[in-house]
Amino acid sequence: MSEGRAAVPNRNTLWAHALVDGLARRGATRACIGSGSRSAPLVEALAADGRFLVHPHVDERCAAFFALGVGAESGRPAVVVTTSGTAAANLYPAIVEASQSEIPLIALTADRPASLRGTDANQTIDQVDLFGRYPRASIDVALPEPTRTGLARLGAAVEEAWQTALGPPSGPVHLNVQFEKPLEPVRVPGDVPTDLEAYAPGRGAPDGDTAPPRPHAGAELATLLRGARRPLIVCGPNHRPAIGDAALSLAARVRAPVLADPLSGARFGSGAAHWTMGSADLFLRAIEVARALRPDLVVRVGRAPTSAAVCRYLEHHRDVRQVVLDPAHRWRDHLATAAGKLTGDPVATLEHAAAADVGKTDADWAERWRAVDRVAYVAVEPALAHGWFEGAIAAAVADALPEGAPWFIGNSMPIRDVDAFAPASDRPLHTLGFRGASGIDGNVSGALGAAAASGRPAAALIGDLTLLHDVGALVADPPADVALHIVVIQNRGGGIFHMLPIRGYDPPFTPFVVMPQGIELEAVAAAAGIPHRPVASVAELREQLSAEPGSRGLRLTEARVDREHNWEQRTAAIESARQAACSAI
Repeated sequence: MSEGRAAVPNRNTLWAHALVDGLARRGATRACIGSGSRSAPLVEALAADGRFLVHPHVDERCAAFFALGVGAESGRPAVVVTTSGTAAANLYPAIVEASQSEIPLIALTADRPASLRGTDANQTIDQVDLFGRYPRASIDVALPEPTRTGLARLGAAVEEAWQTALGPPSGPVHLNVQFEKPLEPVRVPGDVPTDLEAYAPGRGAPDGDTAPPRPHAGAELATLLRGARRPLIVCGPNHRPAIGDAALSLAARVRAPVLADPLSGARFGSGAAHWTMGSADLFLRAIEVARALRPDLVVRVGRAPTSAAVCRYLEHHRDVRQVVLDPAHRWRDHLATAAGKLTGDPVATLEHAAAADVGKTDADWAERWRAVDRVAYVAVEPALAHGWFEGAIAAAVADALPEGAPWFIGNSMPIRDVDAFAPASDRPLHTLGFRGASGIDGNVSGALGAAAASGRPAAALIGDLTLLHDVGALVADPPADVALHIVVIQNRGGGIFHMLPIRGYDPPFTPFVVMPQGIELEAVAAAAGIPHRPVASVAELREQLSAEPGSRGLRLTEARVDREHNWEQRTAAIESARQAACSAI
């Protein structure tokens, strides 16, 4: 219960305030709520607690992805609250993504009493274990028990939820909270014993977001590096910028090239221009290049890379020793390439190895990678500077964003085009995205949540179908503290499907796979009250990116491209890079 509050009027209010207080004392500061009645005790407790910023949402799915964006940006779980029934089910996609991407999230679903389960009571579904195996923990919280023992059990559930959400590995936790009427804070005489009317069970300061590292993991990595002459560091998607920083520090120490996913923290930041191979997705498509650049040790951290070319490279060198830095025995290598795991906090492991005496690599090892990286980028640079296709859009956004800007990169083609065409840079950019399940759902909401949590002007690069899939996030009132510039690649359908063999079969390719759409984004923006600007060249896009960089609110820039022309330019640029890389080997 919040300090200074009057005596609680009933057991539901006592219970909800104790739960909310426990979360606040552990470090929760933001809550996203959907509309409903059964959740009224939780909503009232959050609204009355000055330690929370509360974000109302019409759509529970948007609320959950907004909370996910907050968690991805801050590293601490946001709370999402729903009423009972299908409102709770709308959290499922975000909970899947939170689990796969290892983003902390706490879902509070209000429920009717357990006695009504399996009956024809209105708006009653079975919410126990509603999200299957995806939550790190699912706790069915019994009806409020206004006793010290009951509140102690509730406090234990809050503690378990918080610590489990933080991990390792981080992820979603589901608290299903039962309430009987009255749901409003009306006084019920005798409902709360006098000695509990000011009782607050929460205690303790916020805990750290990582578990103590096993001390031998860094030492084991240092031993492996001492025996390597051609080490390679592969940094996959993650939501801890410190992992990218530590990977780059180790690369500089042992003179190892880095293959860094755009969401790894090692693509944009100090040292990335020298050690990260920003064109790897382009030049590793050539099997001759992949064979010539053979490592004798691969150190992998983060999830599997976005780049199919990098994944094929790892598979091609399956016989090379590959180790994974795994914080919590959770790694499941779908490529079947990793020969072993080093269990411990990845940042501490990398930093320990960088501080150790690990010897030197072959003098020309990193330079061979850099030479290929340079020629591949030079080969595509004219297309990026003077062409107009989705790769040029991705490169222009990466180059124009201010240092430190949070940048949400959408799924399907935007993340792949950033990977292929945005060069590594020493300019720090905080990239975020949902690559756990890699869906297009909730990307707008996630970008809004990340922007709100950062408090800085942020940007998002997404496709047109991604925007339309989450358009409800635009029509709801965004938080007043959000500054988000959304760049939408408008290609009238699903451009990514041109990469698949089904492209040669039309029909059904165009109507049922690409699903071309004719919705005018200018009208969508007008309905949402958002400034809208169309652009059709790199120069126009750069002008929009540099305009009013600190302005609050939402802006929508629509980058219009022709889907077929885009694919022709992209294919030609990739082929130019491949040929140039082959000539440099």
